[in-house]
Amino acid sequence: MAHPVPTAPPAEATPGTTAPHPRWAVLVTEVLAPGYTVAALVLATALYASPGMSGLGHVALAVLLCGGLPYLFVHGLARLRVLESRHVRPRAQRMIVFAGLVLIEVTAIVALHLTGAPPLLPQLLTAYLSGIVALALVTPVVRASVHTGVFSVAAGVATTLSWWLAAGLLVVAVVVGLARLGVRDHTRTEVVTGLVLGAVVGAVAAAVLVG
Repeated sequence: MAHPVPTAPPAEATPGTTAPHPRWAVLVTEVLAPGYTVAALVLATALYASPGMSGLGHVALAVLLCGGLPYLFVHGLARLRVLESRHVRPRAQRMIVFAGLVLIEVTAIVALHLTGAPPLLPQLLTAYLSGIVALALVTPVVRASVHTGVFSVAAGVATTLSWWLAAGLLVVAVVVGLARLGVRDHTRTEVVTGLVLGAVVGAVAAAVLVG
């Protein structure tokens, strides 16, 4: 009589394997990446500070210099393999990127001022820049989440314009922070640092510059 062939036991997960990232977290991380969100925030800010047909030139200039050039800078370095990716995870690479971005943004703000942009536009952009500088300064100690920081800085700056807008941006910042935890690119400390530092510095800078 033939003996039954023993069946293999069900496969078990190998200890130490990493679970797949939640799809929603990956989607939020990719769609709300700083390269896209900075350009969108600059566009909204420029349209608010330079309303009407007469302000379209300064809107276009602001988006090109404050949104387009930073995007090309980061993505260009990533494509050239100077950076490990456009998310710039290593701290040493982050410092290089921050230095380049600050130089680009300062040049853009000066250009807007010299071309006669409404004072509110360079003031708001300078407040945004202050938050980014703060995130850069803490990088040697804490690799703060820039994904989260972009929205928290915007929320802080928005406190001078509308508390409802500030609250909405802060909610988005929290969701983005949770997504960064979901894809395991940041720790809780790094996300909270980006959230709190960005909001506080953005609000203080806007209060000083805009009033």
